[in-house]
Amino acid sequence: MKSHLKQYLPLLVIPAMLAAMPAMAAHRAKRVHYLQQSQQAGTQKNNELLFTGKRITVPAVAVAPGAPGKSFEVHGTVNPTIVLPAGTKVRFKLGNADRGMPHGLAVTPKSPPYPKNVKKEIKPPIAGTGYVNHENSKTKLHVAGTGWFTLKPGTYYYVCPVPTHAHDGMYGKVVVK
Repeated sequence: MKSHLKQYLPLLVIPAMLAAMPAMAAHRAKRVHYLQQSQQAGTQKNNELLFTGKRITVPAVAVAPGAPGKSFEVHGTVNPTIVLPAGTKVRFKLGNADRGMPHGLAVTPKSPPYPKNVKKEIKPPIAGTGYVNHENSKTKLHVAGTGWFTLKPGTYYYVCPVPTHAHDGMYGKVVVK
């Protein structure tokens, strides 16, 4: 009887594998779409990304493929300055492409240089994603977002709150005009 089941086991496993394939393909498609969205966001002018509109989503990638070890990337630019119009509702979406390493994004008025434990310095942040981690996941990109928020004219910073990351250069500037 056992050898009889072994004969049919592939017939039971193959349909399950085929059923999982659309989900895997859909996840790959979402990852590719998110990375493309990040590469097309805003209008680039040198190391600045200019955004317009009443509601703006800034898609950032933590440690994008080929980017420096501790960095954010938006529109293919590492740690760009984000320029926003005053009064606009904005949110950041962070995709963590650094498998096995948590990252996050917090918006703060605190300027660099940052201490090794920046999380203590930016409490509470204006907005934040919390840690985006896929250490126990089989996916290649986890995405989390801040809620919608509005910034007054001024200079702010988006930083990774994971200890040592902002200290090591994982931050960028936000200018609101």
